[in-house]
Amino acid sequence: MTAKFEKTQGTVVSISATEASEANPAGITWLSTSCSAKELSYTGGQKDDIEVTTLCSTEKEMTNGLSAPAEMTINKNWSAYDDAQDSLMAAYETDTRRAVRVIFPSGNGFAYLAEVRQNSWSVATSGVVSASFTLRIIGKPIRIFAVNIPVTGVILDKTTASVSLGNSLQLTPTIAPTTATNKAVTWTSSNPANVMVSTAGVITALAVGTSTITVKTTDGGKTATCVVTVTA
Repeated sequence: MTAKFEKTQGTVVSISATEASEANPAGITWLSTSCSAKELSYTGGQKDDIEVTTLCSTEKEMTNGLSAPAEMTINKNWSAYDDAQDSLMAAYETDTRRAVRVIFPSGNGFAYLAEVRQNSWSVATSGVVSASFTLRIIGKPIRIFAVNIPVTGVILDKTTASVSLGNSLQLTPTIAPTTATNKAVTWTSSNPANVMVSTAGVITALAVGTSTITVKTTDGGKTATCVVTVTA
C-alpha cells in the first residue's frame, strides 16, 4: 500500500480465542470481529504530573494527579454467532485477559493485552442491536509492521505467439514469489501500430508484422517478453 495515510476500510480486528498472557503471542487462535465491528478507539494512559521543588532536584518530590491505564473501546453490532464477541464476554465474566490485534490494510498495526472492564448493548430505531466493550490495556502496545516480500522475477505464459489480424489474445504473467507484496505490472508494445496491449495484458492484432510485448513489475522492475507475429 502506497497511500500516505492508513485506511479504515479493511482493518482487521482480532481477539484471542482463549486467555492470553502477552499482547501478540505465537501459536494461538485469532477470532476476527471485523465484519461486525463498527468503530474502534484507543486512548493512551494518563501519566503522573511530576513536580520538583528546586532546579537541582534529581528525584520526584511531588506528584499531582493519578495515573490511569490505557483503554480501548470496541463498538460493534451484536451477534449471537460471533466467536470473537463470545471470547470478550468470557473474558469479562471470568476476569481473564485477551490478546487484541488490530491490523490496518497496509499490514501495519498494533497488538494489546487487555482486560474487559465493561460491556453494554443498546436497542435503537436503527434495527440493529449495538454492543460496546471497554478494554483496559495491560502494559504497552506492541507495534506490528507490514512485511514487504519483494518480487524476484516474472514470466509469461507465452514467449512467442501468432495472432490473426483483428484478433486478440490474453497474456498471463506469473510473479515470483507467489507471496510477493506488490504484484502490480505494466505492459508495453515495441510496435503499437502492429500490436496493441491493454493494461490487463490483452493483445490485439492491428497490422501484419511483429512486435515484442513486455511486462514489467512495479516492484523491482523485473521483465518478461513475448514476440507476437500478426498474420493476415
